[in-house]
Amino acid sequence: MKVLKFGGSSVGSPDRIENIAQIIADKKSSDKLIVVFSAFGGVTDQLIQMGTQAAAGDMAYKDIFTEIESRHLEVARKLLTLQRQTDALTQIKIRLNELEEILHGVFLVKELTRKTLDYIMSFGERLSAYTINEILADRAMDSVFVDSRNIVFTDDQFGKARIRYEETNRNIKSLIEDNHDIYVVTGFIGS
Repeated sequence: MKVLKFGGSSVGSPDRIENIAQIIADKKSSDKLIVVFSAFGGVTDQLIQMGTQAAAGDMAYKDIFTEIESRHLEVARKLLTLQRQTDALTQIKIRLNELEEILHGVFLVKELTRKTLDYIMSFGERLSAYTINEILADRAMDSVFVDSRNIVFTDDQFGKARIRYEETNRNIKSLIEDNHDIYVVTGFIGS
């Protein structure tokens, strides 16, 4: 088992993501890979800014949302074959619609709790890891998307949660018993 972690600058553009796909293809051997991804470069800061602006009643959060949306859709369009694009773009758009609805709710109530901010911030990793998994699968790699919220459990200290290691380790061991070569996992988040 090998674990590879790619930070935001590593997934900052379609060219860099293409390089990552090649690195993963080269590293793939008889060992399973767990590949952990951060949000696309700068997206976490944008998500925080959107949440803060929405809570302040500043509609400028919508401009940032449009940037994030365009960036993720562009990566999918550039790096996925036409056969894979339709489903992937639909799933990306579903995630973006959910984010947009949450931000609209924050805008309406003019309140941003730590719990809500953590949830808003999770969209960066969820979008990037999902998109990159689709790119790997499109290149005939046996990869599966793993939302770490389903395996990494924490306490309820939003903004500074601590991992519940025993339960999390059990979940990870159970996960890798599946018969996949590559597990594409969201970094940074748990539940």
